[in-house]
Amino acid sequence: MEIPLTSIPVREALHFLGWRGTPVEPELMRTLQTLCRETAAALEPRAILRRFPLRDGIFDGTDFCPRGRDVRALLAPCREGVLLAATLGAGSERMLLREQARGASRALLLDAVLSAGIEAVCDGIEARLREECEAQGLFLTDRFSPGYGDMPLEQTKEILGVLDAQKRIGLTVTATGLMMPRKSVTAVMGVSETPVERRPSGCEGCAARETCAMRRR
Repeated sequence: MEIPLTSIPVREALHFLGWRGTPVEPELMRTLQTLCRETAAALEPRAILRRFPLRDGIFDGTDFCPRGRDVRALLAPCREGVLLAATLGAGSERMLLREQARGASRALLLDAVLSAGIEAVCDGIEARLREECEAQGLFLTDRFSPGYGDMPLEQTKEILGVLDAQKRIGLTVTATGLMMPRKSVTAVMGVSETPVERRPSGCEGCAARETCAMRRR
């Protein structure tokens, strides 16, 4: 499915630049605001979202079984599992390559804006699915991605395989585990018949928060 991207949060782009809450120079802020606006208008994000019954932790009809204590705890009360793959598309790669050819500093800013963009896409999809579940009297967990907490990064490839993401949205993974296009996300969510505890958002919900270089302060 194609996903509209109406805006990219400047604050989230600043986070990907390592911002720690200090005042931002006006010129930098204006540049980021322009990049966020222009980039959101130029991109055509795409995503795949599928719900599966859960059987003993396995997504029914597949061989996919999320590994890691954290994600298993997330899915423990759930009757269904959800797999998500989303990408900003090949256009994001071309945009970044053009900026890298022009200069490193603006390319660095664009990279942060694109990272914020794919997060905004996933937030929108999750919000839409949460509303759908609420209308059915069900409860959606937070999303959980490979490489987050103790879920192995190599499960990215498994998710893409189950969703046939290469054929459907042009999303692949390299031998080193890097997704192409790079500004892409895979994630797992759960659907429960009973209320589920929401993890703290952002860094506070991650077991690796004390050692991660990207943690928020």
